[in-house]
Amino acid sequence: MSTDVGIGLTQLVLWYDATRMQVWPAFLAQIPADLTLPSATDFGRRFDTERMTDRRHAAAEKIVRNLPGLEQREDRLVLKGIGLLTKTEHGYTLSRDGAELRQSYLADPKGKAWLRLLARLLLLREPRTRVLVRLMSQLDATLVFDGDGWFAGSIRKAYVETANVRVYVFIGDHPTDLGLRTILREHSWWALGEWRADKLLAGATNCFFTGTLQKELSLHDISLALRGPLELLFHLGVLDVSSNKCRLNTVSSTQELGSDIAADFGWTSSVDKQDVEALLHRLLADLRSDTGYVIASELRRALLHEGIANPDAEIARLQTEDRLVIEAEDYGQARHGEGLFGDPRKQMVQIRLVSRSHA
Repeated sequence: MSTDVGIGLTQLVLWYDATRMQVWPAFLAQIPADLTLPSATDFGRRFDTERMTDRRHAAAEKIVRNLPGLEQREDRLVLKGIGLLTKTEHGYTLSRDGAELRQSYLADPKGKAWLRLLARLLLLREPRTRVLVRLMSQLDATLVFDGDGWFAGSIRKAYVETANVRVYVFIGDHPTDLGLRTILREHSWWALGEWRADKLLAGATNCFFTGTLQKELSLHDISLALRGPLELLFHLGVLDVSSNKCRLNTVSSTQELGSDIAADFGWTSSVDKQDVEALLHRLLADLRSDTGYVIASELRRALLHEGIANPDAEIARLQTEDRLVIEAEDYGQARHGEGLFGDPRKQMVQIRLVSRSHA
């Protein structure tokens, strides 16, 4: 096998209503663990709908499109999805991961265990999701929406901004800046995640993505598809959202999703104490209003995102060591959340770093 392998990438569909994250596990929950059917679509016909969109296309094909995994199709490889269904010589059946997600959902459909499993599978095996979260994992990376709120405004105009680059992550190409297609092309081998270890890729050291029916990779409806993983991460509490800006909380992400994924994406779970003052100096400058106040909950979220496991404790430590002074405090509004040290009178605070003020 060539060391640089072409892989056809099926259109990303996932679940249509991005907030209904239970669609896949609820679907799998209906499937007997030992059932084998000729095609993935047959599972959709039997457990979702028998309706046809036309003579050749079953409506149920959408729900199962990204359930199979990496397959050999004649003389080429095709990556269909995250491998919840696996292809055998007799047809398709639930994979080990599909059975685990099914069982986790059946055991506690209102719990978080199946949510973590689903998020892990997407982050380990879905290339477009992986490169999006990789971008959001960069230092100071912020997902910025066009409107004033979570997924508000034109989704095509939303972008991830880091210190060095702006990427419009919900479109394939952008006329002046980077789009998702370029990032996917530049990081294609990494984007494969766990599929790199599949026996079908034995001997390969790099890959490039194509469409399944044509040479060019299709990113049709990618904005609709990628909202699903982000809603999942938001539900798990690993995304910090303020107005139209969103950041990945690497500490919470590591706790929820595991150290293996943290290592893969380069997440850090702590910051050296000697770096906390420098970090606070930068964040206070960014978050301070014209009146000199910062909103304590916003500062806490920003510190968590940067790897400070207990922001309030670190601020208290610096205060005890006379390296930080809280010069003023005030009540805020309900939307401002919990005050510093859990004190509602400290929803808004004026903070001065002593060592910096004399620098």
